[in-house]
Parts: sequence; structure tokens; C-alpha cells
Amino acid sequence: MATSKAMLILGVLLLALTGCKVTTSDSHHYPESGGFVSGLFYDARDTGRHYPTSPWSLTRYTEACQNEPLYFETHSGRVRVYGSPAYSETSFRAAASELERRIDGVLARFQLRWSEFVQDRSAAVAYPRQVIGCLSPEVPHSEFVSASMAAVAFNPYYGQWPYETGNIVAHELAHFVQQNLSRYDASYSLLPYWFAEGQAVAVAGEPIAEVYQHYDYDPLWDVTPGDTAIEHYGLAYRYLEKANGALAMTVLLEMVQVLDWDGGFYGEISTGESRAFVEAFNSANLVDHRNNYLSFQRFRSDYHDLLNSSY
Repeated sequence: MATSKAMLILGVLLLALTGCKVTTSDSHHYPESGGFVSGLFYDARDTGRHYPTSPWSLTRYTEACQNEPLYFETHSGRVRVYGSPAYSETSFRAAASELERRIDGVLARFQLRWSEFVQDRSAAVAYPRQVIGCLSPEVPHSEFVSASMAAVAFNPYYGQWPYETGNIVAHELAHFVQQNLSRYDASYSLLPYWFAEGQAVAVAGEPIAEVYQHYDYDPLWDVTPGDTAIEHYGLAYRYLEKANGALAMTVLLEMVQVLDWDGGFYGEISTGESRAFVEAFNSANLVDHRNNYLSFQRFRSDYHDLLNSSY
């Protein structure tokens, strides 16, 4: 019964989503230089707008702000950054500005506007209709920023942020969007590591391996964190997006979330991928570069043949 119900939901979702997303970003535009975006500081004890506390949607990095009532909210109301009053005002404003300035471009790569993301973002615990940031002492200088389903954590010392701040924030915002589109109440990511990192690399415009290099690595076997073949993850993801379009990738994420909500696809298959991801992949009518149906199993087993014949 759960399976038939889920398949019905997936069919309706595919029909409803086709054509409803757009490629343009929303009407919030900010200069890339010339200071930070405008906003005000608030105290959650006065406003009642407290930092998220659901442990299954936070990481060690993003848990750091759970008891911090101070936050900076941008003038648009789309971004809040929480943190200790011990950190400088500049760090709050810088983190909020990065999130505000990057979110539209990231969402556009998912074929979403801000209003659509807010509407599509659903979970077992209701979240604020904002991008939530956290100045977290747990985030090391080497990583600088890290995203969970509930929030994006920044190293709290603005003066030590790296030169590549923009790309790194875009990469982590891509993870933030992924998790909000693909999880409902799962306590961990339902996306295989290669897909999550590959999509984030593509969204952030980071380097991707050349097609002729595909024999150098087998990215689809990297299901969980631990390997660092980021450029090859990007190559595997780009193959799917090039053959099917960015909208199809967003539909795939939302199908994973529907299956998580349905509850009939818990656990993993024998090779380690979540059952929800594999079922969604196989139900999404994805195709290869020749427009032939592409199952998850064929994509994995024929990966090098597919890449080899695609150029």
C-alpha cells in the first residue's frame, strides 16, 4: 500500500512540477562590493524568533547557536544570522550579506525562485521562512562555512575568511537547498555523497573534471563522506544534468523527500545508497545522452561507457 501510494504521489509531483519552476532569480539584487546589506539587530527573547533546536536537522557546527538569542536580520527579511554578542558586528553583517547575495543565484541553478523555495521547503518540524545563519566557534578556519538542513554555520572571525568566500558560500548554500528539498524527517542525508557534492560543485561553478578523464576515477561508488574526488563528483552530476536538465534534478530531490515523507522506503540498498534516492532516481524517467531510459543501476554499471560515448 505504501509503495502504490508513493508512486501515485510521485506521478502527481512530476506533472505538477513540470513547467512551474523558472530560470530567473527573484527581484533582490545587491552589489558585490561597496559594503554589507542593510539590516537590524534583534533579541529573540523580545521577538520570539528563536534559533532552530531540532537536533536531527542540525550538525555539530550548527548546534552552536541554539542558546544564542542575538541575531542580525537583513532588510529583506530573508536572512537571519545568530551568534554570541562576543563576536563583532562586522562578522554578523558579513555572514548575512553573503547569504543574502548568494541565495538567488544558487536557487536559480535549482530552477527555483525564493518564493518557490519557501513554499517547497517542508519538514516534520516547521522552519522559519528565512535562510538561517550561525556564527559558530566549532567551524574551523580550514572549512570556514558548513551547512545543515536547518542552518548555515560560519567561522565567526570575519578577518580570517578566505579569498574564495563567494564560491564556498554558494557551495554550502547548495547543500542547504538540497537537504531542504530532499528530506522530510530523515535524521541523515538521503543523497549519496557523489551526488550531493557533485551538484554543489556544479551550482557553485567550481572546477569539474574533463570528460576524457573519467577513467581516472569511479565516483558513483563514493556513497558516504571520506573521499575527495570532488572534480569527478561534479563530472558525474554534470552528465545527468546535461542529459536531463537542471529542473529534472530538482524534481529528483523533491521525489526523494516525498518518499521520505511516505515512510515506505527507509534504509539502504546493498551498495549503500538510501532506498529513497534509488527509488526516486528510477521513477524520475531520467535518460542518458542518447535519450534512452537511465536507471540508477545502469548509470553505475555503465558509467564509463556512457561518459566515453558522450564526447
